[in-house]
Amino acid sequence: MPKSKTQPCPSCGHVMRLERRDDVVVYKDQEKRIKTRGWWCSACDEAIFDGKALAAREAAFLEHKAEIDGVLGPKEVTAIREKLGLSQRAASELLGGGPRSFQKYESGTQAVSVPMSNLLRLLSRDPSRLEELRQSAHKPLSKASASKGATSKPAAKRRQRDKAVGAGG
Repeated sequence: MPKSKTQPCPSCGHVMRLERRDDVVVYKDQEKRIKTRGWWCSACDEAIFDGKALAAREAAFLEHKAEIDGVLGPKEVTAIREKLGLSQRAASELLGGGPRSFQKYESGTQAVSVPMSNLLRLLSRDPSRLEELRQSAHKPLSKASASKGATSKPAAKRRQRDKAVGAGG
């Protein structure tokens, strides 16, 4: 059975029609016009979005937000990651952000941070730098990093000396 083309408006009770209209997404007082399919009230201009229309509107909002904040949008992240020849998982592991970060960035469910945007822009301009990141990811920790949390030699010697003194006296 085909979906009804009308329904009552939950705000005012008048007729809502399923149609494509101009809509506005707003972020930091800046507007962007988009075409959106949804239920529109003929009396009070209330709108209801669901399914694909809601996802498309949310994606348009995130792209608008990215433009204003000066960060990469989902399509740009995807293009750069693919240019670098990385899977979403490999990009997350090598560049950070969490195990599913690139899946979230590219689907538009999580905004990209300014530092991650900057890193991706730099790697896009010079993909050879990716190899440096791969190499540093596989290097053993420096002595200072490796010994962090471990007992220093002087402290270990003091403990050995204290045990010997305690055992003998």
